[in-house]
Amino acid sequence: MSSSEKKQYMQDLVRGLELAEYRMLRDKAMHNETIIQGDGKGGWREVSAREVFVELYNEPVPTF
Repeated sequence: MSSSEKKQYMQDLVRGLELAEYRMLRDKAMHNETIIQGDGKGGWREVSAREVFVELYNEPVPTF
């Protein structure tokens, strides 16, 4: 596998993970659920998926 192929593979992998996170967060926000988020100090906290979705993506939560 050449260097450019590895680079392309990594870009595709990262894009896929970003898309999966977006969809998961959108779906949880639509159902008014919470998510567990790391606090950066080795701990965790439970937060509203709606708040995180709006904060990260600057989009309103879709309705269904």
